[in-house]
Amino acid sequence: MLLLFLSMLETPEEKQEFAELYAANKDRMFNTAKGILHDEYLAEDAVNEAFLKLIYVFKKFKKLSCNQTRNYLVIIVKSTSIDIYNKRRKIVEISLDESYATDDRYEDEALGAPLDYSEVVEAIDRLPEIYSEALYLSYYFGLTANEIANSLNLSVSAVKLRLMRARLKLRAMLEGSDAK
Repeated sequence: MLLLFLSMLETPEEKQEFAELYAANKDRMFNTAKGILHDEYLAEDAVNEAFLKLIYVFKKFKKLSCNQTRNYLVIIVKSTSIDIYNKRRKIVEISLDESYATDDRYEDEALGAPLDYSEVVEAIDRLPEIYSEALYLSYYFGLTANEIANSLNLSVSAVKLRLMRARLKLRAMLEGSDAK
């Protein structure tokens, strides 16, 4: 499968970087997918699909640190695994952990005053997963709506709507009321 991915890249440098990224992360991604799907073949499919999604935004990830790229891959393989699981079972619940935190403070004009980062992460984790993933991909990874749409197999308008709803729910949670 790696050869197929490499054939989609343009330069030898990109191919080398992608091959290294693939080798460094495929086992972790496989274990994440297998933990959700409980099936090796489906987990392999989820990993391959996640790497295929990375190809489309690969140039952007060359600028990020290894940990940020690894976190992106974990989010994408989780999302892909959940999609596969939902197609097979129709019910799933996965929570994101606080491993994405890199700073103690978080400030967003939409949310008002600076907040404790752990408080924001905790609130994001309490959001429905479709909203928490969109927020992580947008704020933490700095992806555009188009890139998020490609990564999650959604339309751009669906991503923008999710982000808007996520911000509203997050604001309500942080202000003390519970948005439904």
